[in-house]
Amino acid sequence: MLTLVKSDKISGKVSDEALIHVRYLSSGEVMTIDKCPPQLTAREWRDLLLGEASAYYQTFAGARGFFRLPRHVYDSILANVTPMAAE
Repeated sequence: MLTLVKSDKISGKVSDEALIHVRYLSSGEVMTIDKCPPQLTAREWRDLLLGEASAYYQTFAGARGFFRLPRHVYDSILANVTPMAAE
């Protein structure tokens, strides 16, 4: 599930963010991840997001993680995934 959030806490500016929640099994494998493109596995999507936007990732207790991506970063990552589907 993608959630857009209006945030003005730091700079006073309003910006859109894409929020992506990751849930892990006790083994460390990805159980679920939000907004996973159909051509990628949950693990591939998580790895791609970590490779492209690790600065926006937070680890939480309870085997969870969370990406809080600026909308332009999320859109750029998705644009690079779409051509991979044609290959």
